[in-house]
Amino acid sequence: MTSDDVHAAFAELAWPRGKQVGELAPHLERLAALARRRGATELAELAEQVVRDPDSPDRLYDLGYALIDAGAPEIAASVLWRCLALVGDSEEVVCELVSALESALAHEDAFAVLDEHAALRARSFLCRYLYAFDAAMTARLDVARAQLPALEPDGPDQEVMRATIAGMLARADRVAGACPLDRADLRGWHYVLTGGVLLHQSPYGFDGPMRGRYAWLHDSLSRIATGLDRVAALVEAAPPPCVYAPPGPHHESVAHAAAARLGLALAPWPAVGTPAPGLIVAYDLDAVAPGELARIAQRRDGQVFFAHACPWTHDSPVAPDVATLLYQSLQPPWPDAGDPGERALEILASPRLDLDELAADEPERYAALVARAWPHPPGPRSRLWGGGPVPSNRF
Repeated sequence: MTSDDVHAAFAELAWPRGKQVGELAPHLERLAALARRRGATELAELAEQVVRDPDSPDRLYDLGYALIDAGAPEIAASVLWRCLALVGDSEEVVCELVSALESALAHEDAFAVLDEHAALRARSFLCRYLYAFDAAMTARLDVARAQLPALEPDGPDQEVMRATIAGMLARADRVAGACPLDRADLRGWHYVLTGGVLLHQSPYGFDGPMRGRYAWLHDSLSRIATGLDRVAALVEAAPPPCVYAPPGPHHESVAHAAAARLGLALAPWPAVGTPAPGLIVAYDLDAVAPGELARIAQRRDGQVFFAHACPWTHDSPVAPDVATLLYQSLQPPWPDAGDPGERALEILASPRLDLDELAADEPERYAALVARAWPHPPGPRSRLWGGGPVPSNRF
């Protein structure tokens, strides 16, 4: 298979173009060959089964499910769209299609699919929740608010889902009038959806196509130092007693710098249990081990979780209370891990971001949001959701 074949297989099948494909078989044959070359034997076999039996809902569903697991939600959505056309009002297929679309950041399309299945929503709590969720992710807070009374939970999992929607609406109410919550208000929507305060917005393509997010970023000491200055300003009214760092040299470097900047002790990360109270400092949210994130899913009194950098193209189990910036791909400012103490000195000695780099930070809007949104009360932390109402280009 040539590189052109690989490109063709993905380009033709990827959502939204993929839902217009007449015959899946030729494209899935190429996809199966590629999967075999890369050692994904099970995925290749599922694709080959669909080639042999393209109108089998079960085979289409199994392939779509496997493609989501394989990190190809754009192709999964096209396959599951074909499956839905065969089975009609199926909760299982609709929810899996919506899951693929959400992972592909196609929240408008996910909302449209759910909007077309009113009868299914009437009998399915999960579909009502997803409808409210994708309404919020597409700036339709009125729709999410209207759905909330219908989210009557029957068990702990459903209680979490309802709390997710209720939390978004409560945060939107908290910043009403202080944030426009339009399709350009990245910081406002970041707070409403995740509960996090975003300290810095990228100036590159701010008016379009990035609108405050970074795509590929070679990070700088200046960005880290500027973020720490802003965290210090947030916590100065109620200084934390200490600083913690999750395991990892980059986290430890930034935590050392934060402790020195705030004049606080750097406490050891506990072997068991939850660190509290204190300021938890991570360099990159995506580099914090899932098990460590699980330990801070609940925000305890006097605890603040700061992550300098957060991904925006996929979900994370826990959203930080404060983040400096959002990125798609990140390269740290250091060529290697190095000694955390030495890295901390480099951060503290660095100049801060210049005016060009701060051009999109909107200080008045930031101050208005902080006045309404800070500090966070104790309680469960939200997930960090990929995407949102403010569009940005991806590569």
